[in-house]
Amino acid sequence: MNILILHFLSVENSRNKAILKQLEQSAVSNGHCVTVLSGFTDGDNFSDVQYSYITLVVPCGGVFSSKLSPKIGEVLAHCRTLTGKKGAALVVKSGFFADKTCKNLMHAMEKEGMIVDYFEVIQNIDHAAVAGKKIG
Repeated sequence: MNILILHFLSVENSRNKAILKQLEQSAVSNGHCVTVLSGFTDGDNFSDVQYSYITLVVPCGGVFSSKLSPKIGEVLAHCRTLTGKKGAALVVKSGFFADKTCKNLMHAMEKEGMIVDYFEVIQNIDHAAVAGKKIG
């Protein structure tokens, strides 16, 4: 299965970079073909047609916030063929409202017609390896 991991994380942070690497390696170990793209730099330039499964990985909005970056909505609206595609909503925990952020992410994905079949709040790097095996 062709899987896209579209993240909205800061890759200067070594924790975020390690989490993305674990997600990718775990999905590849299940036999999937995985592409990792940044929503900030590649969000407007990719074609979602070739992917049958899309995983969104976002950070918490802040310590006391559950808001999503406006860029997430822009990128999802830019995609042409999201209706009916399966996907996963993953939130990297860094605040108190990670569950609410995950709910907001799922709502944004479903608003564009996606079917969210897996969601998770990633606690740490080891948890990312477990979550990566469940995507796809």
